[in-house]
Amino acid sequence: MQQIINFLIKYRNLLLYLSLLLVALVFTIQSHSYHRNSFVHSTGNITGSFLNSRSNIYEYFDLKEENERLRLENASLRMKNLASGDTLLGQETTFVFTDSVPFKVFPSRVIKNDYSKRNNFITLDIGSNQGVKVDMGVITTDGIVGIIDISNKRFSRVISILNSDMSLNAQIKGSNVIGSLTWDGNDPYVMSLIDVPRLAQVKQGDTIVTGRQSTTFPPDILIGTIKNAQLVENGSRYQIDVELFNDMTNLGTAYVIKNRDKQALQVIDTLTVQNHE
Repeated sequence: MQQIINFLIKYRNLLLYLSLLLVALVFTIQSHSYHRNSFVHSTGNITGSFLNSRSNIYEYFDLKEENERLRLENASLRMKNLASGDTLLGQETTFVFTDSVPFKVFPSRVIKNDYSKRNNFITLDIGSNQGVKVDMGVITTDGIVGIIDISNKRFSRVISILNSDMSLNAQIKGSNVIGSLTWDGNDPYVMSLIDVPRLAQVKQGDTIVTGRQSTTFPPDILIGTIKNAQLVENGSRYQIDVELFNDMTNLGTAYVIKNRDKQALQVIDTLTVQNHE
């Protein structure tokens, strides 16, 4: 206690000066709007800077949880977009069916990818244990990859779109022009859209997407853009070079697509053929 008293006596002049200065500042700020606003602005900046720093620290330690939440949110939004015609699907999430979205998405990793042969295949790290079956389509967020042709409990094999035996239904986006997408076994970045009628409006740079007649892929999944086009078969049809959006030489995550309505659509198609016969 004596030390405190000695301190006050020793620095009494300084303490008196600081007290009077504080009182003067308080009266000045209260009686002048300019000084009051400046003071509020300054303290606001200091407080805001402190809160921002604190927030950054908290965010750093919460990055893992925040990233997971954002991934799930993006997946949900992309799945909703699919219902309205968007081409993107969910990431790292398996979706149960809803009335508005007739597709279920199985995320997987590509563990083997061939692209230098004439008939290439891809291996995924999921199989029938996860619900994967033959004839399901496979895509990435950049475009189509292929179709499941073999599936065991743990793994699945995909017929790559870079396979000369593969032929897929595709169309020019924004039109009803349909053709068959094939690969000639040469450039892994370019495929061909054939059987496109001569009267079709074909322009370089147009986008090619999956056709609405497909029961394997959702409609309007991105495939690529028209690189060039030429008339063949005595000028009756186009053969179009399609530059792929997907880099088929560098695949990491892939999504297997199950169409809930595939069997029902195939039954209807069969009945239609039988009725016409």
